[in-house]
Amino acid sequence: MFAWACNSPQRSAVPNTGTARDSADQVMYGARSVLAFNGLRRGEISGDTVMSFDAATRFEFHGFRAIFTTTLGRPLGSLSAPTGTFRIAGAPVMAHGKVAIMSDTSGRRIDGVAVQYDIATNRISSDSPFVATSGKRTLSGVGFTADPGLFNVKCLQRCTGSLGP
Repeated sequence: MFAWACNSPQRSAVPNTGTARDSADQVMYGARSVLAFNGLRRGEISGDTVMSFDAATRFEFHGFRAIFTTTLGRPLGSLSAPTGTFRIAGAPVMAHGKVAIMSDTSGRRIDGVAVQYDIATNRISSDSPFVATSGKRTLSGVGFTADPGLFNVKCLQRCTGSLGP
């Protein structure tokens, strides 16, 4: 008979594959919140699944959506993305993945991969590649700034566009 001994701590042969849900303070389903700055309503954000972290100061959204409105509640535009992040401490709302922003008034649209919304300035921006369309007109480049209704879109780098056929 043989006996083996080891002084090292025991470890599982199965790797630790903890998920964000394992470390979340709270997990909510179908949650939504108002976007407001200095008492002015800017819109609403929602998610299929929302996890809170850092003592409920950071929220991670899956199935992320944002509705942008005027201060009187009139719709301006909407944003959808697979994931999003919202920090209570005045940081911008971040959207990641296949991001789509659409104007509620005229069918203008911007598609990108990483977009942020600054509640204080009421501006949408990105430093990633994007494509903006309005009817048959297109604008593409790297980085943009825009208002939530997509009335004014400014391309920042490598800008190209067409007026359509």
